[in-house]
Amino acid sequence: MSLKVVINKREFGVFDVSCIGPVDTSTYETLEKEVKPVLDMFPKVIVLNMEGVNYISSMGISAIIKIKKSLDETKGSLIVTNLQPQVKKVFDVIKALPTGGIFTSIAEVDAYLDRIQREELEKGEGS
Repeated sequence: MSLKVVINKREFGVFDVSCIGPVDTSTYETLEKEVKPVLDMFPKVIVLNMEGVNYISSMGISAIIKIKKSLDETKGSLIVTNLQPQVKKVFDVIKALPTGGIFTSIAEVDAYLDRIQREELEKGEGS
């Protein structure tokens, strides 16, 4: 089975990456290849929508950790959302990502991003 990766620019420095299909030994390179041009732009945030992923292997987890490490190096953030229960269980068991980076829905991500931006604006006003 193949993996489809859809990338959309949400706003400056924020990209949505949606995966459809398994992220496993035969597809993880597709994820890495598709996300590389986004990483080359040094984004502030990548929102990884996993709603369409019903299976993930260790190679899939490795690809996501590689994306997170790349973002960490440039002070960016990875947000993972819409994990199906069986995929979430894998993330929980191996503790691949901090729980603060996993959200249940895009609406929850939007509220988080709005709050962060408001806090930054308020810091600027206090200076």
